[in-house]
Amino acid sequence: MTVVLLPTPAEYADPHYALHADGTRIERLEDIPRRRAAATPAASAVRTATATTTYAELDRDASRVANALIDAGVGPGDRVAYLGENSAQFLATLYGASKAGAIPTALNFRLAPPEVEYILGDAEPAAIVLGHGHEHLAATARDAGVGLVVTLAGPDGYDAWVAAASDVDPGYARDPGETALMFYTSGTTGHPKGIELTGANLGQAVAAMHYLLELDTTSVALAPVPFFHVSGLGLALVAAINGAELLLRNPTSPADLCTILQEYRVSHAVAVPTVIQFLLTLPEVRTGDWSALKYLVYGASPMPEPVLREATAVFGCKFLQSYGLTESTGGVTMLSPADHREARKLRSVGQPMPNVPVRIVDPATLVDVPPGVRGEVLIGGGHVMRRYWRNPAATEAAITPDGWLRTGDGGSFDEDGYLYLHDRLKDMIVSGGENVYPAEVESVLTGHPSVAHVAVVGVPSSRWGETPLAVVVPAAGRTVDAAELIAWARERMAHYKCPSDVVVVDALPLTASGKVLKTSLRSRYGGAGR
Repeated sequence: MTVVLLPTPAEYADPHYALHADGTRIERLEDIPRRRAAATPAASAVRTATATTTYAELDRDASRVANALIDAGVGPGDRVAYLGENSAQFLATLYGASKAGAIPTALNFRLAPPEVEYILGDAEPAAIVLGHGHEHLAATARDAGVGLVVTLAGPDGYDAWVAAASDVDPGYARDPGETALMFYTSGTTGHPKGIELTGANLGQAVAAMHYLLELDTTSVALAPVPFFHVSGLGLALVAAINGAELLLRNPTSPADLCTILQEYRVSHAVAVPTVIQFLLTLPEVRTGDWSALKYLVYGASPMPEPVLREATAVFGCKFLQSYGLTESTGGVTMLSPADHREARKLRSVGQPMPNVPVRIVDPATLVDVPPGVRGEVLIGGGHVMRRYWRNPAATEAAITPDGWLRTGDGGSFDEDGYLYLHDRLKDMIVSGGENVYPAEVESVLTGHPSVAHVAVVGVPSSRWGETPLAVVVPAAGRTVDAAELIAWARERMAHYKCPSDVVVVDALPLTASGKVLKTSLRSRYGGAGR
């Protein structure tokens, strides 16, 4: 299945348009800085709090990284890791490793040293660049056998390393079917796994985002989501293809994010639902100037309907939801801005994007089920990853023989082809023989004025086998009464779906990408006898 990204007539006439002259999509990471530097060399590619990097400078820096890697013996197929917060150096390393034919590998900078050591032992990178504040991991990397360790800090660090290299593009061009980029899973169900994405995967994903987001050379894009997450890096790539400015500010708090969005007149931003929920708790959000904000893209986990309604009223911009996995190269469905105006569609994650086949099947037989029936979400086509790195057993379990990705997510289609998620299949609660889907319960509980955030998990029950437990973060200045909250739920949904108990906490445990770590909650509150 091939997707061709066709420019509009106006784009064909625009000398600054960055896609291939024949209209096909870019399928090589290394081509992105090359083509954009040729189109708009003086335009701002990356802006930080203290500096601006033009597209010509980014392309030159990427070539220097490539030659520095080649001089160190790094060759095609070798892994080059980056561990650090979003930065211009991250992007130069990403593109530079690609120009050298290596596989850039984005690592989670929030991991503990033993977790980093595991991933380094699995990926076996030939080189690693450590961002500011992560220099202490140099010894860990060397102990793991990484031959070249570069830190951003110090007189012999990154700047000196690239300055000594040639800025002549080595001209490498990877086959689109080869692995072009590697992420690692968050490891919430075991050891992290390397996810191999090809140039063709990335090309199709970026093509879809290009059509959806209306980015151009006047846009300012902010991805406060870390680049080791596919949604964060995806916005960076599509911004570069369209010549937008990428703002690299790493917010330290929801209040800081609120300030950054307004101060820099951000037009396009990506956020996970938990971040949007936190923003809505700030009084200053309701009096802010959001006139520059055109698109707010969210995903990674379901958005409770009350939160979505409130966010739409407060920010006034176009909202776009996209559902997907790292294994599917990011988003594969789209709930458009127009869909957000129809109340009945707000509970869905939209329709499959063009040329992305999505099925709902019985998880035991893999036979398609009709609309309205819940099953497992399967994804096909060009978005599906190549494989898990050096893990054929996991690859075989995740990808069917005919190429469908088993997401492990529960979902259903309605008659109009909109996809509704019903949680991870492993998160589904079976209480007294009835299936309970936590996302549905969470959506109801979030509507209570005393609830800021909530996660529902199944815990053992001597009577029902399993029972829903609500773990709640109270709204500012409010207290949560367990009996009142359970009664609220019972007025709004079947009693078997309602939590049998409520735990009040200061904060929910989150993965690095902002998802609630339900494995931790089940472990913490999974005592029997409720």
